[in-house]
Amino acid sequence: QGAKHPRPLRPCPRPPAQRRVSRARDPLLYPSLPENPGDGPQMFGPGSKQALVLRTGDRVRAHFQNRYNEKSTATDVGTLLQFTTSEAEVHFDDGAVQCISKTWIAERLAAWDHDLAPGDLAHAHYASGKGRTLGTDLGVVLAVLEGGRVRIRFQDTVMQTIPMGWVEQVIRLQPGDRVMSCFKVNDGRGAKSLKTDVGSVLQVSAEEVHVVFDDNVEQNVPKTWVAQRTRAWDLAIEIGTVADVHFEVGDDGRRSTSTDIGIVVTNNVEGRIAVQFQDTIQQTVPLGWIARLREWGPGDRVQAHFKTGGGDRSTDTDVATVLSASLLEADLYFDDGIQQCVSKAWVSERVRNWSAEVPELAVGDVVIAHFKRPGNHCRSVQTDRGIILSMLPKGQVSIMFQDDVTQVIPKGWIEAIATRWSGQREKLAQDEDAAGSAADAISKSRTRACAVTGSFASVAPECIICMDAKPNGVIVHGETCHQSTCFACAKRLHRNGDTCPICREPIETVCR
Repeated sequence: QGAKHPRPLRPCPRPPAQRRVSRARDPLLYPSLPENPGDGPQMFGPGSKQALVLRTGDRVRAHFQNRYNEKSTATDVGTLLQFTTSEAEVHFDDGAVQCISKTWIAERLAAWDHDLAPGDLAHAHYASGKGRTLGTDLGVVLAVLEGGRVRIRFQDTVMQTIPMGWVEQVIRLQPGDRVMSCFKVNDGRGAKSLKTDVGSVLQVSAEEVHVVFDDNVEQNVPKTWVAQRTRAWDLAIEIGTVADVHFEVGDDGRRSTSTDIGIVVTNNVEGRIAVQFQDTIQQTVPLGWIARLREWGPGDRVQAHFKTGGGDRSTDTDVATVLSASLLEADLYFDDGIQQCVSKAWVSERVRNWSAEVPELAVGDVVIAHFKRPGNHCRSVQTDRGIILSMLPKGQVSIMFQDDVTQVIPKGWIEAIATRWSGQREKLAQDEDAAGSAADAISKSRTRACAVTGSFASVAPECIICMDAKPNGVIVHGETCHQSTCFACAKRLHRNGDTCPICREPIETVCR
């Protein structure tokens, strides 16, 4: 009752192609089958409301035909090869292949969803005297056959045709991959080494892979010698890309342990690229020697080296804002007010990803931004509100701040957008003119009142709060007033309900 027949008792009544044609011709005859011809039978388990679609390669547990051509009481594990309208061909793990009724499939143990192609490396089970092995071996896919089978040549050069569901892992090598591979020993015959070494893939053919090992030895080795892929290449590079790259050291040109910042100056040619490093030395290195990309753009805040008095690269770095970038150079505006065009490899770190934090700017937006300090044009520590008047080239914007001072600043100095403007620039200009006229009238009347009482305080050389702007704000309290802060700080004090910073009197109003 429990033994399976060693061979299929009867062939499938129709091959899969004919089954798909018959379904397409009259789908009403088989309403339970899925619409996709590549899908297998739909299984409804106990208490299940959703159909389970089986596919070629799935691992299943199913009943089998015993020696009496009857359904067995027990079940066994197998791999689904193909199926027709009413039957499924299953390759059981003991080597028996049978066409059984779809209703005999009890459950799906594992879904198979690999994409196989000739030339792929595959970790797969293989057939032994007792059927499917428990362990796997590394092989190269030679052909993907019909009927759910695949032909593989394993490491010991043995070729087998096995169910594709026996493939556990697929490795599709490409230039730039980092691999652990055996190599050809220097014995005159090119025998396979007993140990492995780390290398980078340069080129891949149908059966061989061109590897440059970290000791700068290049060899063409069989694909089955690749024991493991340690890193898959997934970086998109082009000319001008800045990256951390390993470089050649020593007389033999072996791969360095550390990395340096470099600029990609050529396209990928046979798995190699040319890189120009910070010290202006240019080397052609394997693609897999690129460790990671350094991504930054206009508006970002970066740490960068700068040009000294002699035009050399500085030892220290300073914070700057990226204005623009070309293939090899970046235009930076440092916080001390100096603008320089330096090598892109001199940018050591991105401090702030401005483009990800600040939405796209538009003319008329009210923003919170840093400004240029009078005299040295350094970046201010404090921020102020302003209106964007125009978007300028090379990562700069023209902003009119609250004190009516207009400046051209790097757009990376904008910390946030306070208000999105709808585009009614004319109405904004009219409101500003009206507000300015009213403020001037109040300022004149208050000044006259203060002059009569003789209590108008002396004007300080700079704002006593922000220590940046001119003290053009007048704080009025009763019949006296003090002019010791800028207009922006004065309005902030009034809005927050603070007292006058000079006499501690309650603030009635402020004017310019």
